[in-house]
Amino acid sequence: MESKIIKAFFDGNLADEVITTPRTKEYTDIDQRETAIYNKLRPMLTGEQLKLFDEFVDLYGDRHALISESYYVRGFKFGLRLAVECFDFSDVDENQ
Repeated sequence: MESKIIKAFFDGNLADEVITTPRTKEYTDIDQRETAIYNKLRPMLTGEQLKLFDEFVDLYGDRHALISESYYVRGFKFGLRLAVECFDFSDVDENQ
């Protein structure tokens, strides 16, 4: 049996960037509210305030991207450790 996942990784056709995540109604609602507030706030800011606000938004996004990456890596490692533990049959009596 050919492993499509492993082949896709090897070929470079499968990466985190190409995996889409379904958006829930809750996510969509929050996204729309966030965008509306962002668009309402920007015109109220002066040049220096706008520059600081944009820098804040960029840094906030960068920090959350690092958090997401960390959770992704930790989850992957946890899953792999769980799989490795599943192959440990030392608690099974083979004579039964």
